[in-house]
Amino acid sequence: MATGKLPILVQKTYEDIKEIIERGEVDPSGQLPSENILSTQLNVSRATVRTALARLEYDGLIVRVHGKGTFVREKTLNLETSLTEKWDFIPMLEENGRKVRIELLGIHQRPAGSDDAHFLNVSSSTEIVEVKRLYLADDTPVIYSRNVFPRGALRKGADPVLMNYQCTAYELFKEYFSDMAENSLTDLLPVLPEEEVSSHLKINPSTPIFLFKDLFLTENEHILLAGENYMHENLLKLRFISNPK
Repeated sequence: MATGKLPILVQKTYEDIKEIIERGEVDPSGQLPSENILSTQLNVSRATVRTALARLEYDGLIVRVHGKGTFVREKTLNLETSLTEKWDFIPMLEENGRKVRIELLGIHQRPAGSDDAHFLNVSSSTEIVEVKRLYLADDTPVIYSRNVFPRGALRKGADPVLMNYQCTAYELFKEYFSDMAENSLTDLLPVLPEEEVSSHLKINPSTPIFLFKDLFLTENEHILLAGENYMHENLLKLRFISNPK
């Protein structure tokens, strides 16, 4: 999948730094060279390096720590699944004897903007739908979920405000989308929660949590829906359940 519509020089710098990471040309601690060193090494400006690093951080490849530097972030899990092995948070919680409730936090229809345009691999002016939900187990918030999808992916007449979001993504596709996802890609990353996430999960912003980044793809590898699911592992007691189609 493309990394997004970056300026040509920034895109090349992004790829060059990514190659440095993949070749292991970093400090044993995982720290990348400074912006000054990368700028000299790649023969580009610091501003170009900074923009490329921002995109690498968004993609979950690096983490920048104020006052310390930029570090490679190792993915703890890289999953490729199909519809015959789908992730479903509800049975994952219920099999642990938890009573599950999903609270709808908001539905927004808006232009994608740069970040979600990259996430969905669409133009920044594409109209998208953003859905935010909170999963509660025994009334304790355990998963903060944000999903985005192109408005044009819906069947004619489907109203995003009236759709049932108390279901899995696959049930959502079957009921409301004009196409069906054939595969999903999931990255599991350790992160520190942003203020909105930590507020809804009722945890300290310095508490490490897991982030599931999901992409649901058609047979032609068009993205139907992208999701970010933040999980508080200590509350959730993380366990993966694979359900048949």
